[in-house]
Amino acid sequence: MPSVASVPMPLYVASAISVLLFIFISFLLNFGGKGHDNRAVLRKNLLRTAAVCLIAGAYGTEGVLVARRPDNLGPSPDHTVAATYHAVAWAAACLRRQLVVSEILGLATICLLFGVPSVTIEAVAGGRTKEQTGLLAVQFTRLLLIVCLLADCVSRFARRKQKDGSTEEGSPFLSDGTGSPSYGSTDRLPIGSDSTSDSGGDDQDEDDEDGDGKDVRATQLRKSGSWTVYLQHFKIFLPHLIPREDPKVQACVLLCVLCLVGDRVLNILVPAQLGLIADKLLARQLPYADLAIYLVLTLVHGNSGLGMIRALAKIPVEQFSYRRLTNAAFAHVMSLAMEFHADRDSAEVMKAVEQGGALTRVLDTAMLEMLPTVVDMAVAFVLLYTKFNAAVALCMLTASLAFLAAEVVTSSWNVDNRRRVTRAERREARVMHQAVQGWVTVSAFNMLAHERLQFGNAVDKQLAAKRDWSRRDAYITALSEALIPVTFFALACLVAHEVYVGRASPGDFVFLVQYWDFLIWPIKFLSHEYRYLMADLIDAERLLDLLTTEPTVADREGAARLTGPVEGRVEFDHVEFAYGDKRTAIHDVSILAQPGETVALVGTTGAGKSTLAKLLLRYYDVTGGGVRIDGQDVRDVTQGSLRDVIGVVPQDPLLFNASIMENLRYARLAASDEDVYEACRAAAIHDKILSFADGYGTKVGEQGVKLSGGEVQRLAIARVFLKDPPVLVLDEATSAVDTETEAEIQAALQRVSKRRTTFVIAHRLSTVVRADQILVLHEGAIVEKGRHQELLDRGGRYAALWRKQLGGTDEHVLVDV
Repeated sequence: MPSVASVPMPLYVASAISVLLFIFISFLLNFGGKGHDNRAVLRKNLLRTAAVCLIAGAYGTEGVLVARRPDNLGPSPDHTVAATYHAVAWAAACLRRQLVVSEILGLATICLLFGVPSVTIEAVAGGRTKEQTGLLAVQFTRLLLIVCLLADCVSRFARRKQKDGSTEEGSPFLSDGTGSPSYGSTDRLPIGSDSTSDSGGDDQDEDDEDGDGKDVRATQLRKSGSWTVYLQHFKIFLPHLIPREDPKVQACVLLCVLCLVGDRVLNILVPAQLGLIADKLLARQLPYADLAIYLVLTLVHGNSGLGMIRALAKIPVEQFSYRRLTNAAFAHVMSLAMEFHADRDSAEVMKAVEQGGALTRVLDTAMLEMLPTVVDMAVAFVLLYTKFNAAVALCMLTASLAFLAAEVVTSSWNVDNRRRVTRAERREARVMHQAVQGWVTVSAFNMLAHERLQFGNAVDKQLAAKRDWSRRDAYITALSEALIPVTFFALACLVAHEVYVGRASPGDFVFLVQYWDFLIWPIKFLSHEYRYLMADLIDAERLLDLLTTEPTVADREGAARLTGPVEGRVEFDHVEFAYGDKRTAIHDVSILAQPGETVALVGTTGAGKSTLAKLLLRYYDVTGGGVRIDGQDVRDVTQGSLRDVIGVVPQDPLLFNASIMENLRYARLAASDEDVYEACRAAAIHDKILSFADGYGTKVGEQGVKLSGGEVQRLAIARVFLKDPPVLVLDEATSAVDTETEAEIQAALQRVSKRRTTFVIAHRLSTVVRADQILVLHEGAIVEKGRHQELLDRGGRYAALWRKQLGGTDEHVLVDV
């Protein structure tokens, strides 16, 4: 006689798996979010609440009826388990403060997808009993309620969509942001991220301490709430982690995958072989051959076999990720505009790149560790289902997902502590870097004790943050570990029952005990790796900030190189410029410098002299007008070709901690020794270098600390002479030398400037008396223009500056000096 047992049991198992995975995925997608949009929820009322509760009750009733039915209808534990899972899922949905549309739709779809076929099969079966009739009535009632609830969700969604569409034309095309992005960054967070959360005030203050407040994108990302939104932004790293164009690394990845496949097979063969040995021992047989096979399988399975091969294959994979990521981060940071480097502490940038190295483990963790563990769980489910029953398999699957859910929840408890650790580490690096780099200043002001105190405080904060993180991590680990014996107890009870009723052998129980090690280790590892994967991602937050910062000054698409040979005709055409939202720094400046001319820029501090030089070098882009070299706008050519034709001698030159020869050759790597000597003679520094013990091989120390200020400045002048550019920018190039040396350098500059355009920024007016043009700047505008004598005769601002500097000395005599 056909019965409920006529319905295929795998249909119930698939139903239970579907609802379990749906609940887990829904939890992952919604955990940590700041709440659902109004369009994504249904307001709870009496009818909806009653419908959901009745559906959950119907599933519970179905489970009870099936469990208590007469034996002649056939055992159906799969049916009971499936009904129980559905009842729990609908009860959880009912306990929410609001009904989430996506959850209701998903659960209803699963119920209809599996419920309709099972009810149809039972309905067409003949000769049903009173118990079957009652069960069918419960199922039909439940399906009717589900259809009504599904229709309510669809109609509600359609009404909301129609309502939103009616006001669409009145809404702005672009939403108004809550803050403007910082220099070089753009705000591209997805809709729905919470950028105005009031709860983030404390975090914002802490971030501001380390400069994070400048990164609006980073601040909003940390306040977005949902970890799925958070992880989505890390896809920027994928091109640097996936070996698309490296056959060697791809082969290593393939070898790792093959080893993992072999491990998966041995995970089953080793415990199965041990179970076979146990059965033979119970049958009083000597299983020597089986023990030898077990030995071989164990050796191949361990670190002496496939584990060793995988460890060796992983080395090139990890090194590839590190090489690509760190090189990309360095290149990106170096390509950012001047305003980025002016706003950031160099020590923190370096620490961010260093902490971002944690991402090199992501490919190994995600692909070679976590993904195989998911495969392990799927294989374990199938194996336990075929070897025992659905209850055992579903118990294992439920425990695995419970492990992961618990790890997701508990890991979120420690996120803030992890951020405190990374901030404290950056602060410690910053304090140490600044103290070591500024040792001369520290010692001159006798502030060694103060710096020791500052560094000690930074170390204490870093240790306190790490202590808080470690303590909570220990509690989380203890909670996760407590789930392991509970899960084994449940599985052992179920399998022991199967052995007791004769559906399994004692060897099968031995198989479970042995297989448990292979089964629980990946689950523990997955939960453990998830926690540290999140820690790695948190450590890399600042690197993410850096890589998502877009340069404000970038080459235009298709920009060509500055065509040559460059003659050096420089033109500022009605140039306007302002630093961000601040006051205008340059206002309607027009300059025309013909090839070979010397143009002097003078004026008080803050008049805009250095800003004009930065605009010429395109460290910033003009906000109005244009800057052209030989008729080509500097914004239309590549930055590299532009800076190849310009030589700069800054007021405070930077020398690398290398030899004098290496510092000089930095201007032209292919220069011969004689070229270097000639440049140094022109800068009046050659004889001084030869007087050093190691000559041109002398190490200059960090930032040239072993040399005097005048020697550093003359080396910088020699370096730009060696570059031999058609355009020179001299920013107080002789401010640190004595009068005699200045006269020598001025004579050299006069010789070389005959064939190149030179811009001289000077406070000492005696250095510009022979300039072809002298431009007097005041508050970003040119107020006077002419040659030295013309400006003196005019008696304006330049003449006043001249008299102040020379103390009333007869200027006509000084001009002839």
